Amino acid sequence: MDETLKQKLDALEGSYASPRQTLNIIRTAIIPSLAYDFAVTPCSYPDLDEWDAMIGRVIKSKHNLWRSTLTDMIREDVHSFGLGAPSIYVEYHRRSAVALVTSLEDPSERHQSVTMHLLTHQVAQVKALATTFLSTREGTSLPIKRQLNLHMRARQLACIHASKLHLALKGNSIFFRKYQAQIHTQIHQQVTDIPTNPLFLTHHTQSRKHPLPPL
Repeated sequence: MDETLKQKLDALEGSYASPRQTLNIIRTAIIPSLAYDFAVTPCSYPDLDEWDAMIGRVIKSKHNLWRSTLTDMIREDVHSFGLGAPSIYVEYHRRSAVALVTSLEDPSERHQSVTMHLLTHQVAQVKALATTFLSTREGTSLPIKRQLNLHMRARQLACIHASKLHLALKGNSIFFRKYQAQIHTQIHQQVTDIPTNPLFLTHHTQSRKHPLPPL
């Protein structure tokens, strides 16, 4: 992905595309070409940040801005005097959230059931690893991170919470409160308890650095 993205951005930066055309090409062609499999592909936060930095450098270059220009400024909405630059970090989390909620609300009851059982089993496994790690205080948290990479549904749920969103039923949070604070501490706010149907996403507290658009 790194090499493909670099080639596309280098070609775009060397082209005669205007600043506005550059933003449109990145938003409608370059990011979608990477994001089509984000829902099932584990991507580390350093990778996402690096890709966003590569895109930011091209946008700043096309707008004749200093490289030290704040990234928050170019990502700010145009109605708030920003450039409205897209973010791969946001797109990764959005697609993961959509994939999980869509599966849990699938018209097929069998699909819903399989998704819920997978999510329950995967979160339980990750929680058990975290509990063992905290009780023994031996080794590192690397096995937990590896399990999140292998457990697609748990990773998608982690993306929802990393984006300051939560799953709700009729306006109320549907997580088990007694586990929520414990799990947030154990695996850095990446896994919480299991939701039930029907579901919808509500905004909780948007991150200023990576605002996630409504689904």
